[in-house]
Amino acid sequence: MASTLPLPLTSPPQNPTPPPKTIITKPPTFRSRLSQLCKDGRPDLARRLLLDRPIPSTSTSTSTVLWNTVLIGLVCNGLPEDALRFLSLMSPASVRPDHYTFSSALKACADSNQLLLGRSIHARILRRYSRPNRILSNSLLNMYSSCGCRQVQLLFDRMRARNAVAWNTVIAWHARNARPSDAVVHFRRLLESGTAPTPVSFVNVFPAVACLDRALPDAVHALLLKFGGGFVGDPFVTSSAVAMYSELSDMDSARKVFDRTALRNTEVWNTMIGACVQNELPREALDLYLQIFESEIVSTDSVTLIAVLMAVSQLQSIDYGRQIHALVMKSAPMDSPVALSNALVVMYSRCGEVETAFRLFDEMSERDIVTWNTMVSAFVQNGFDSEGLMLVRAMQKKGFAVDPVAAMALLSAASNLGDSRIGRETHAYVFRRGSVSKGWIVT
Repeated sequence: MASTLPLPLTSPPQNPTPPPKTIITKPPTFRSRLSQLCKDGRPDLARRLLLDRPIPSTSTSTSTVLWNTVLIGLVCNGLPEDALRFLSLMSPASVRPDHYTFSSALKACADSNQLLLGRSIHARILRRYSRPNRILSNSLLNMYSSCGCRQVQLLFDRMRARNAVAWNTVIAWHARNARPSDAVVHFRRLLESGTAPTPVSFVNVFPAVACLDRALPDAVHALLLKFGGGFVGDPFVTSSAVAMYSELSDMDSARKVFDRTALRNTEVWNTMIGACVQNELPREALDLYLQIFESEIVSTDSVTLIAVLMAVSQLQSIDYGRQIHALVMKSAPMDSPVALSNALVVMYSRCGEVETAFRLFDEMSERDIVTWNTMVSAFVQNGFDSEGLMLVRAMQKKGFAVDPVAAMALLSAASNLGDSRIGRETHAYVFRRGSVSKGWIVT
């Protein structure tokens, strides 16, 4: 017999590699397709797909979910009026709305200031639900608050259970409607109720405490610090605190809040720069802007650039002005608002460069009433009274009415030129418009 060679002794593998698993990917559902289109900023396409779908013979919860997906998508993409038109198609399509439908519809009413339609939806909710749940109650509060309706307090008082969202809404409503004491009272009630405040609670109450006793802002800010990093590090809270101290002209405290914050987004920088401008600290504002520009910490936007141009206007330094203008041309977004061009016109006129200001004005493809008033005032303030009068006539030919700002410039020009006729005509014009009673003109 042939001898056999012994097989080598080998140990079996300790961790054998398992065969690759077959990953089964499920096809996307119709709802997920609609949701993704809305997330991609295409709610119009999502709406078209849903409306082209065959209408079911009976209303189902699935149909409601699909319609809610598109409705929420339209609202979240800043199309509240389209959302409300889409809502009107639900009943003909035999789709039964639920509380998510009504909540989204109320948000659309709030965003488009549709109070009457909001009241109509409120009535439908009461017919459908004897006691609206917390989601609907908060949505109703937000709608009435956004539309400036006094029903907010009544709704809030009738709520069985209030969460932080409800408290924040009513605090903001009082602060926004020049009732700072009521805003602070509700903030105190929030703390006493045992409901945990959120960063938004402080964002809403800071503007209110800035209008009251000077010790109150420090006390509320000290309370904020006790809540720790999640509150202190919130960029919106930081911006609100800086704005609060800026209103009080306490720039040392505003700067401490700003310097203490590790997370500074564009809004935080804009608020701090704007605070410096508001308190006539233009050099500090420019230093902050240069920090952003040189280190590229965050991206700037049109709000940043407008604030910086206002700082240059306060300095009245044409050298700074030209440098900042060059930076503006380099970093301004393509779709810059008219306000940015207006700020450039103001800056050059304040620096005595009226011809440059007018050239920029003349090159503007779009002008609003502020643009015209800015250039008219620039002419008159720099001694070009006749040019100011001619520009007012051009403004009227373009369909813009003479408002208090333009009228004051007209009266100044008439006085400088010794033209009593223009002065009388302007005075008669503003008298007919009832502006004398508003107190902005003195005879």
